[in-house]
Amino acid sequence: MSTETESATIYDFSSPVHKLNKQWPVFDLVNGRVAASFGSLLSEKLQIPLHGQAIKSIRTKYSEAITNMGDTCVVTELSLPPIPGVVWFCLDTSVLAAMVDSYFGGEAVLIELEEPRALSRTEVRVLQHVIDALLAGISDGWSMLMAVKASSTGMIDVERLANDPMEQVMVTSEMNLQLGAVELPCQIIYPFESLKTFGARLEHEAKPTSAQDAQFNQALQAGVMDCELDIRGVLSETPITLGKLLELKAGDFIPLRDVQNVSFKTQNIPLFDARVGISNGRVSASLSRWHLPVNR
Repeated sequence: MSTETESATIYDFSSPVHKLNKQWPVFDLVNGRVAASFGSLLSEKLQIPLHGQAIKSIRTKYSEAITNMGDTCVVTELSLPPIPGVVWFCLDTSVLAAMVDSYFGGEAVLIELEEPRALSRTEVRVLQHVIDALLAGISDGWSMLMAVKASSTGMIDVERLANDPMEQVMVTSEMNLQLGAVELPCQIIYPFESLKTFGARLEHEAKPTSAQDAQFNQALQAGVMDCELDIRGVLSETPITLGKLLELKAGDFIPLRDVQNVSFKTQNIPLFDARVGISNGRVSASLSRWHLPVNR
């Protein structure tokens, strides 16, 4: 009886499949918050109606991520401690030009560039507004997971990035800035190894601790106890005919029954019974029986 020996499996360390197929649901939630906050803040800065939306996050090899940028892309290097390393924000020059045009009252039109070109002074100023809004948006978006101190370390040349012989996986968060009917695409690119440190938190949203639960319950209870209720109690009722009612004149008296117990309600829900009497010259009610369950 012969046994077959399985051959060794070759493992590709330069592009491991587990990195390319890794799923981080919380990372997608963070990206959604970053995009929404980024669009809102930039809309305020440029005074144009922008709406940010996260499209998807994809994982690719380093070389493929650089190719996807294109030669006309403007790349800004960001530092996001405690996330290690650097992150890139990519915005095509044509997108920046459309923002500038809209900023000065024109129509945002995306015109693809065939060759890279230097940015004008106005484009550089608008780009600074874009980066400022992005940094604030990143800090806001990541705050659901941890405090991130976002800052810019300057622009970086795409050609230099392309010449870097790096074999690693990059995680690209694709976003759109909606300006009317025009979609202005941009990207934030993270090294996989930088995010891997927080992999467990990106896979599963942290559940509140028992201390957080207790604090929330206390705050909720305090809030409920501050709610105001409109309580009503009928002190006396008496029947009267229509004829007697029509005969009434100013100064006439209506005899009432001597009522000792009154049921108090809120929105027709019985709350408690009370005995009616006089205290300090005023009509008062003394609680005698609850209708609702109470803690003793």
